[in-house]
Amino acid sequence: MLTYTEEQVYADKAYASAEHDRLLAKRNTGNRILNKANRNQPLSDRQKQQNRQWSSVRSTVERVFGVLKQHYGIAKARYLGLKRNQTQFMLAAMAYNIKRGVTVQAEMMACIG
Repeated sequence: MLTYTEEQVYADKAYASAEHDRLLAKRNTGNRILNKANRNQPLSDRQKQQNRQWSSVRSTVERVFGVLKQHYGIAKARYLGLKRNQTQFMLAAMAYNIKRGVTVQAEMMACIG
């Protein structure tokens, strides 16, 4: 879901289309949708490198969403209304960040001490 304030949009190749390219260019948003090979037209080395770079950014974000869906119950909208669902998501994200912060702090202390 776009708010149209994004500087860049990262997406998998299922979203690769001329329409998406046009919309992102019109909104002056960086297009980081993975390149898609066509029949009898494989990706160039440059396109493969771009896909690897953009995939590494996406994997960082998608890993967090996977944890939130699996352990914090945000796979489905639980409430009627956008505000309540946004609140649930924000609380789940805050809980994840607190738990992750404790883990990172423990790892740092193990390295120091």
